[in-house]
Amino acid sequence: MNQVSIDIGVDVSKDELVVATYGQGPVVCLANRPAAIQRWLKELPPGCRIGMEATNTYHVQLAERAYAAGHCVYVFNPRQIARYLGSLRQRGKTDLLDARGIARFVHNETDQAHPFVPPTAEQRCIASLVRRRHLLVKQRAALLQSSHGEPWLQQALQPLLAEYRKLLSTLDVELERLLAQIPRLAEQRRLLQSIMGIGPLVSIALSQHLSQTDYRRSDALVAAFGHDPRPRESGCYQGSRKLSKQGHPEYRRLLYLAAQEACRAGLWQSERAAWLARGLSKTAVNCIIARKLLRIAFAVWCSGIPFDRNRIGQQACGRT
Repeated sequence: MNQVSIDIGVDVSKDELVVATYGQGPVVCLANRPAAIQRWLKELPPGCRIGMEATNTYHVQLAERAYAAGHCVYVFNPRQIARYLGSLRQRGKTDLLDARGIARFVHNETDQAHPFVPPTAEQRCIASLVRRRHLLVKQRAALLQSSHGEPWLQQALQPLLAEYRKLLSTLDVELERLLAQIPRLAEQRRLLQSIMGIGPLVSIALSQHLSQTDYRRSDALVAAFGHDPRPRESGCYQGSRKLSKQGHPEYRRLLYLAAQEACRAGLWQSERAAWLARGLSKTAVNCIIARKLLRIAFAVWCSGIPFDRNRIGQQACGRT
């Protein structure tokens, strides 16, 4: 007789965890501290399914300890959970209601979700540096935008911008050092860099995703980067499609820049011209090319064979 799994939802904050079990028992509150988490996990039967939102780093110790205890752990995109909770017939928004809603989501909506797998120490450091690099790039862009039209201010900002460039260069050197400590990942990253348009930073983002999650098809990788277009159709109405924009915005930005570089390298020049002639905007065309690059990267990663531009147009590999 198969054992019925227990589905648990956890609303995570900096200091407190609000825990709800689907279909049974009262809601439990415990401190978001290692000792309290460990005591609670010891009380659970084996093989529970535990879901939570990604909340900065506040969810990490719960997710990793639950995984180490042998439970199936899911870390959800907060936007996805917010939309789901908004669709429920709840008369308010509290931590208690959120925990119950997450437990319901675990019970009903995880058939295609990827279970959480803790990253290695090196992978965690790489992800942290990529996030910090993204913040620096955003701050630099904001400074440049704020100084637009003011020559004296642009001149005054030059020393600060030089320091930004120096710091970004330092982060890039550190990223390369960390990657060198994972020989297999470094080799697969070199394969990804054989694709025109995919440089050092984009290959890091792709390597991080592909090494941590076992994507079954290239469509899943496209969706993970937020480059999948969402249709809006009902009856005779056909609305414009917009990107889902799931995942980290920095990774999505890097793929967009890779698409621009691939066009400059001549890889998609004729196709790009044809799409533009059909009336598509440059932004839409670059997004199309970004999706193609992701599919090619998936094929290169799965096959272990460097990119061959002569195979453009052939079906990408998939796993069943």
